[in-house]
Amino acid sequence: MWFRHTRSLGLLVLLFAAHVAAADDHLAVIVPPSRTAQLTVADVAQIYLRKRRYWATGEAIVPVNREADCAVRAHFTRAVFGGEGRWLATYWNRQYFRGVLPPATLASDAAVKRFVASVPNAIGYIDAYAVDGSVRVVLRLNRR
Repeated sequence: MWFRHTRSLGLLVLLFAAHVAAADDHLAVIVPPSRTAQLTVADVAQIYLRKRRYWATGEAIVPVNREADCAVRAHFTRAVFGGEGRWLATYWNRQYFRGVLPPATLASDAAVKRFVASVPNAIGYIDAYAVDGSVRVVLRLNRR
């Protein structure tokens, strides 16, 4: 009898580990729960390049990034823009002289999640495992 319980417990542990591993393979692009938009990778790229600046409702989009040397941001850059995104520094230098500023940066998934949850027009990205009911996922990005 104890063998059956041990085997069931082992199966549950394996299933949980697989769920955690699957969540770790993704980033979540998040918005406040009240936002109903669905976004594609192309939409997110346009938003983060500040080429798309307004939601369909006419409200200004407020994108936030993670800090430049963060692994989450590196994965986001690869998933959304392809490659390492070295061209982004040149892009933003040019945009700066046109009066267009890059998205603000925040230092942690928790900070991004709090900001997005509290600012009705915000959009951000975090590790998928950090998602909770305070935000809504509009797009999942594979880390690979």
